[in-house]
Amino acid sequence: MLSTTIHSIKNEIKEILTLGIPLVSAQLIYACSGFIGTAMVAQLGKDALAASILVSMIWMSLSVFFFGILNATSVLVSHQYGAKNNTAISEIMGQSYLLGVIVCVPMMLTLLSMPWLLRWSTQPPEVLNLAYKYMYALLWTTPGLVILVVTEQFLAGIGRAKFVLRISIMVVPIEIFLIYLFIFGKWGMPKLGIAGVGFGFAVTYTATAIALIFYLVKANLYRHFHILNGVFSVNAKYLIELIRLGLPMGFMYLIEVSTFAIATFWMARFGTTMLAAHQIAMQYLSFAITLVFAMGQAVTIRVGHSVGRQDLSGIRYAVYIGMVLNFICVLIVALAFYFIPELFLHLDLDIYDPANRTLIHDSSLLLAISGALLIFDNFRILGFGALRGLKDTHFSMYSSFVSFWLISLSTAFLLGFTWDYQGQGIWWGLTFGIGCGALIVFLRLHYLLRRIDLQQLAEMVKPKRE
Repeated sequence: MLSTTIHSIKNEIKEILTLGIPLVSAQLIYACSGFIGTAMVAQLGKDALAASILVSMIWMSLSVFFFGILNATSVLVSHQYGAKNNTAISEIMGQSYLLGVIVCVPMMLTLLSMPWLLRWSTQPPEVLNLAYKYMYALLWTTPGLVILVVTEQFLAGIGRAKFVLRISIMVVPIEIFLIYLFIFGKWGMPKLGIAGVGFGFAVTYTATAIALIFYLVKANLYRHFHILNGVFSVNAKYLIELIRLGLPMGFMYLIEVSTFAIATFWMARFGTTMLAAHQIAMQYLSFAITLVFAMGQAVTIRVGHSVGRQDLSGIRYAVYIGMVLNFICVLIVALAFYFIPELFLHLDLDIYDPANRTLIHDSSLLLAISGALLIFDNFRILGFGALRGLKDTHFSMYSSFVSFWLISLSTAFLLGFTWDYQGQGIWWGLTFGIGCGALIVFLRLHYLLRRIDLQQLAEMVKPKRE
């Protein structure tokens, strides 16, 4: 019995890492693309940088909400892949692409309404004009990006995470090159300035989506899934299930992003130095959290496969081993934030300049707190990943509402303003709320794993037979 358990643990570690490492690596590569793109925009001047930040805030809110909805694809696909039901996967993918088309409409309408929305900002006309140009370019990014997101969700759901990594390795260098050409007008290309970022994304995502779909339809390894078969017909069962699972995920991500946006607004009340320290800490925390989200998706897929196989012990192994493995990784990062913050701050600041002494002190404190936040968030996000695999997304949304909007914001306001701990108080309030969220999710997960009815869950994902 002991040898069987050890073998199962070793096997689960191998499977989690096989899925997680490529997903994490892909996220790192995509993050580099955004980082380099921002650096190129910065060369155009402060107006262009301000315009890009303005548009990016709205684009990020749209992305986390609508792409959060599309994340339901990997959940349903992973269940059917575990059950070896390729017919159901074909039907799910048809409805996922249909849902993607539906999602495109409000995204594009929101982007088109940005001139009206940005009118209410206090930015000067020259910044707003640049923002409008950037917005128009991003408009053409949406269809290709939506198709690409749905397709990568399919690949993740069937356990082809390495293929997702290969896509990012091929796409991102081309994307960066095109952005450079379009921004600065090199090699005979028109000089588009900040709009070049959007058009670079649009060309890259559209071409990649078309090429990827063509490959998946023709390749022997994938064509038996018939991912386009149900695109032109409506299967209400799967379409409703995708929305039922995806909508809470979209709202959950929106709640979390809005909480940090409010926190940023509050940090500005404590002066530009504290705001800059906050931005620096957020820069590194966001990078680390992206990696946690990628591992959370790996846990979702492993849980989904086990659900499809009706394997309760496999679900437990996926959940707890995933949490332990990622805890080791984030603990190392958190300790680095605490003990050697200069290693990170050196990339943003001249740490030997006396003029930066206060900024370095504040940034170091916030980095140390963010390390604690990261540890709690690791358990919360991986717990959410497991709940997604169990199709329990509504609870995740309610938990985020309680932990972020009720606990985090109220505690942050109390510590930051009422008790006058200022920036540190804001961050400790966020950390406390996220810690409460991690506990809530863990208790929910523990409850489900003791009482879950796998047979009933399997019936929910079986297609109806004529």
